[in-house]
Amino acid sequence: MLEVPLELRCNVCGHDRFILPAVDAMDQGVRCGECLAFKCHADDLEQHMLAAASSLPPQPGKSPRRPSAM
Repeated sequence: MLEVPLELRCNVCGHDRFILPAVDAMDQGVRCGECLAFKCHADDLEQHMLAAASSLPPQPGKSPRRPSAM
């Protein structure tokens, strides 16, 4: 397991550090690094981060994200 800061917030405590599971771990849940609340399944992390990024107001000094061409 690895604890990392992400551009997400815990729905329970508001913390921004999350515990990511190892690839071979039985529990593939991404959990809050503070209160251990379940955030999402590891396979769904990218979708959660994209959704969170699109709902956040732009930060000063950062250019807004452009959708990637598919």
